[in-house]
Amino acid sequence: MKVKLHCRCVLALFVILLPTLAYALAGIAESSSYFRYNDYANIERGHPSDLCQGPSKWCLGLKRDSYRAFKNINFTFEQINVPADKALPYIIGQRSTDAHWLVYNLKDEQILKIDNDYSEVIEVWHSLGLEKPVFVNAHNTRELLTETRDSVISRWSFDLQMWFFYTLILVVPVALLFWYLSRKSKQQYNKNSSKVFYVFSYIFLIPMLLVAYVAVSSLVQIIMHNW
Repeated sequence: MKVKLHCRCVLALFVILLPTLAYALAGIAESSSYFRYNDYANIERGHPSDLCQGPSKWCLGLKRDSYRAFKNINFTFEQINVPADKALPYIIGQRSTDAHWLVYNLKDEQILKIDNDYSEVIEVWHSLGLEKPVFVNAHNTRELLTETRDSVISRWSFDLQMWFFYTLILVVPVALLFWYLSRKSKQQYNKNSSKVFYVFSYIFLIPMLLVAYVAVSSLVQIIMHNW
């Protein structure tokens, strides 16, 4: 009777948590996060993501506040300037598809210059009265831009779900196995007074503690990575 009850409980838990597991595993192959750019746009960061259209799967996408694309911006960027003033509508960036550089007006949704020669494009940039740009890419986005609150929540949720299922499916069963073996060895020692079983009762605790250490250390790494 107890065995049937335990099986039903495990099955119910699996069914309840299956959608969350599917969501977590779906993010392994593709990951995106969102950053505030300026008064006209947000940045979608692919790391990696099918969003990217070039040879690299790490890129930046320019989106409206409602996450719609701008006119004539049907491509992603390898790098884009960090806005010196949030109110300025001009951007300069390098396309992922062909490495061409361009200057774009976000307000008017118009390409002012596009060329594979950076010197030609930066000349137009300076003619607008703008200073030398500092560029951000998919690898340093978090250092130079501010991630949106919804994106932070989504990222933490994904990482913690992955840790939770890693712990639930791999760590907990292994720890319980060694705890069970340790307990059985202690029971055999109490029956037979054999020092062999006494030693094994403590030996089996060592891998259990190591497994627990792996679970805790992975959680610490998640916290340090997302902080």
